[in-house]
Amino acid sequence: MIKICGNLATEGSRTADKVFHLSENLFLEVRDYVYASQAEDGTCFRVFDAKGKFLFWVQYAENLVLGEKRTDFFDYEKRFLESERLDFSLLDQYRVFVFTEVEEYSIAIAGLLQKCYPDKQCVFLDKRAKYFINGKSIWHLPFGGVASRYMELLRRWIGGENQKIGFINRVICLFLYQFIKMLGKKGKICVVATEKDFFWPIHSIRNSAKLLYSVLWCKNKKSFGSKNENKTIVLLDYPCFNEGLVSIVRWTYAHIRWILEKGYTPVVDLHAYPNQYLNSEKENMWEYFFEPVSEISVKEVYESKNVISASENTILLGESKINSYQEKWGRKSLDSQEFCKLIRMNEETRQYVEEKMPKELSEKVLGVVMRGTDFRKEAAEKINKEWRKDIIDAKTFLQACIYYKNKLKYEYIFLATEDEEYFKMFRQTFGDKLLSVDQKRVSYDYKNQKYIQIKDLLAIQDGKVAGRNYLAVIHCLSVCDSLLFNIECGAAQLAECWNNKKYKLCKQISVGWKE
Repeated sequence: MIKICGNLATEGSRTADKVFHLSENLFLEVRDYVYASQAEDGTCFRVFDAKGKFLFWVQYAENLVLGEKRTDFFDYEKRFLESERLDFSLLDQYRVFVFTEVEEYSIAIAGLLQKCYPDKQCVFLDKRAKYFINGKSIWHLPFGGVASRYMELLRRWIGGENQKIGFINRVICLFLYQFIKMLGKKGKICVVATEKDFFWPIHSIRNSAKLLYSVLWCKNKKSFGSKNENKTIVLLDYPCFNEGLVSIVRWTYAHIRWILEKGYTPVVDLHAYPNQYLNSEKENMWEYFFEPVSEISVKEVYESKNVISASENTILLGESKINSYQEKWGRKSLDSQEFCKLIRMNEETRQYVEEKMPKELSEKVLGVVMRGTDFRKEAAEKINKEWRKDIIDAKTFLQACIYYKNKLKYEYIFLATEDEEYFKMFRQTFGDKLLSVDQKRVSYDYKNQKYIQIKDLLAIQDGKVAGRNYLAVIHCLSVCDSLLFNIECGAAQLAECWNNKKYKLCKQISVGWKE
């Protein structure tokens, strides 16, 4: 993304000697230079007018999803001409678009709206937009970067950052928040911000890259044969990187929901590496554990007329930072009824899970999820994972489990943990009243050794067995009478979903817990 960043380069940003002159194609010229010169993320360039007067700085910002650099939009001007592949369903939801910054995606979206939907109104809160787009449906308000600065302040305020911003700024943020909420309720107004990595809690605020992606997500559609000519099939065949099984399931579910919402037919074929649960690229990891998600088989996909492949349209697993459709479902808590309807364990996995269940689970049992290893505080400090640093210490969490076991009068505790040290601590405390499923557990000295991810410690040899063991653990948690957990991880989320609000108590034990 190329954006105007003010009359001064952003503090701490890199500045380049290369200069540009104002033109209608400024963003394209800067982008072509950035790609050709391999300029670094955050590099700023000066822009002058035809007479040599300095106007403003522009900045290059990378599109990153799951840590991967995305260049999905380098040819968006050309792809705008392929009208049959454009998806306007998200833009259709709004009547007015308020752009807080001047950057290439906002200008591109406004131009597309001006061409295809001239009745929709575009309002720029930065008057410098007039250098790039004008017309009856385009309004320019006389501000120059002020709106974007306050949107950034609002983002930090909502995100819990920058709390020492002063009384006046806090009042402004509160006003902005309430005003934008009111706009969202009163009419079909979309406020377009630039921040890529932030989940705005207000649905009327959209990210410009996400809006562009929502239009351009379908790059390639293939025809393999004549079957299913009246259906559009979306084949979810992406790699899963280093994601855990619940993350894979959760994000695939989010994809399935938006695909169904659009009237398409989803098919899951997870045969690509990297994927820590995949034993062979000739196999479909999804069907190790689950039933197909539609009536169309993977084999039939390759005999069908209208197929959109995720891998050929750069649709990634957990890309809610850029995919507006997936974000809608990824942000929500799992809908137990709908989830269980769409995501069903296959018969072989179900039998495996039932055989692993301790017989004592037929009684009332307290379920406990205790993430350790790379979720320990000392591990988080090495990779600066702020949200992990506040995880409750092991001894206090154990005390909380003892307290609730006695208070709720449970005879047994079922423990789910991958941490061998934590497991031994619970075994020593509860003895034969501790239930568990046999699984690989590991110990590692994160305080004195270099950081290693849990996947490397577990070193999965057979993904099918490892995945089924994990599902067995989660299923056992879901049939417990109550659930305690030290952090809201995938196991706790899926257990809660499968339990469908039947827990007597479902609680995260946080730092500062007391009896």
